[in-house]
Amino acid sequence: MYKGYLIDLDGVAYLGNKVIPTCRDFILKLNQENIKYCFVTNNSSRTTTEVCEHLNSIGYKVNEENIITSSEVTVNYLKKENKDAKVFLIGMTGIRTELEKNNFLIVDDSADYVVVGLDMHVNFAKLAAACQEILNGAKFISTNSDMRLLKDTGMVPGNGAICKLIEATTQVEPLYMGKPQLEMFEYGLEKLALNKEDVAMIGDNYFTDILGAHQFGISSIFVETGIMKKTDLENYTIKPTIMVKDLSELK
Repeated sequence: MYKGYLIDLDGVAYLGNKVIPTCRDFILKLNQENIKYCFVTNNSSRTTTEVCEHLNSIGYKVNEENIITSSEVTVNYLKKENKDAKVFLIGMTGIRTELEKNNFLIVDDSADYVVVGLDMHVNFAKLAAACQEILNGAKFISTNSDMRLLKDTGMVPGNGAICKLIEATTQVEPLYMGKPQLEMFEYGLEKLALNKEDVAMIGDNYFTDILGAHQFGISSIFVETGIMKKTDLENYTIKPTIMVKDLSELK
């Protein structure tokens, strides 16, 4: 066992609307042994409270201190850079709530930052305004680089796809906050208050969870409960530290 864990949500803690029992049992064990952990998610559409309530509703025993969202990481970055910044926002409840909670002013123009999170209701006028703010000098920040999302209706554009449109127009690349970028892992390590050698990332996605952990310099644990299987990793040079079918195998 490690002294602390960063744990992905979809595909590890649950799959769609169904709990993954082996992860729920693993969290119970961590709670009993007072081992530190945080669930980490690129999803910026839900608040930390909503994520926590959802986990508890499907049988987990967690509190908000056990949750890290890309919204929280984004706002933490802004606080360090300029706590009085004016923000032009594309995004939903999660990122908006986090900005407002930390007293950032959300504006329609003359912004210091353009922050983009997943927004299911974004329109052409909002995208055009974001582009203009960036061209006027605002710094371009994105909660995550996920290009696609799997919904009940099928595959839909993710936040990364929205950002690519803005990037193509402005020729300015955003600074991404979520996995596999380092900001998420740095914030997670800071929140756990542990050293790199004491922490492992648990995930089902090779490209975000495993590669992100490798690039940051911490151990990784790949589980087959989500979107990828061990066979999918055979042709990749970089391997997870540990590969398991599910978290019941983790000792």
